[in-house]
Amino acid sequence: MFIDKKIGRNYCRLSVERCVIICHGLPYEAGSVIQKGYYELAKNFSSKVASLIFDFSGTGLSEGNFNLLNWKEDLERISSEFEKVILLGYSIGGAIAISAASELKNVEKLIVVSTPCCLEFFNEENLKAIYLNATSKSLLSGIGSYENFKEKFIKDFMEIEPLKWISVISIPKLIVHGSRDQIVPLDHAEKLYSKARKPKTLLIAKDGDHFLRKREDVTGKIIDWLEGKFGEGIFFI
Repeated sequence: MFIDKKIGRNYCRLSVERCVIICHGLPYEAGSVIQKGYYELAKNFSSKVASLIFDFSGTGLSEGNFNLLNWKEDLERISSEFEKVILLGYSIGGAIAISAASELKNVEKLIVVSTPCCLEFFNEENLKAIYLNATSKSLLSGIGSYENFKEKFIKDFMEIEPLKWISVISIPKLIVHGSRDQIVPLDHAEKLYSKARKPKTLLIAKDGDHFLRKREDVTGKIIDWLEGKFGEGIFFI
């Protein structure tokens, strides 16, 4: 992939063939991922490997309407611009990353953080909370009525359900979760790890909540894993 940019008087072309692509979860607040701390997260990786952040369709500064299959299409389209990619997904962004990694041929490694493993997580209470938060803050474009949102969300999630696809992915996988995640319980990570094909690693953040992207020690451990400083098995931080 190349990006053209004028710097002062000079026309420049930046060429990048390998990068880590960071996938956000369902937004809780308005704004782009650039405004919500993902840029700082990406900078932590960029000293080791080029990093890319983006808003999924129907969120932040991106165009289009929200739905999970649009998100999967977004990730596959962006990934195809590079020779090699590492996919790093947070929360439901991890579900998108797993589904995309099961099909893409250029994914080198897969990392999922605080990711729901299966449809049972999205019960009526959780779906209503997601919908009410999204509509009250205009976070997701084109979701329509609650019944339309619910029907489409469940249908799409059934297609990308991580527990169904994690077992077919042969590349190295790192599953990260907080022991006190108040949104997605730890057993989701344990189920994913149990179902995943080797090579696989489970990293549990003691007393960690759902928002592990804000913890520099967790990001540091992810970078350590990318550099091969620890391998398969279950680890605690």
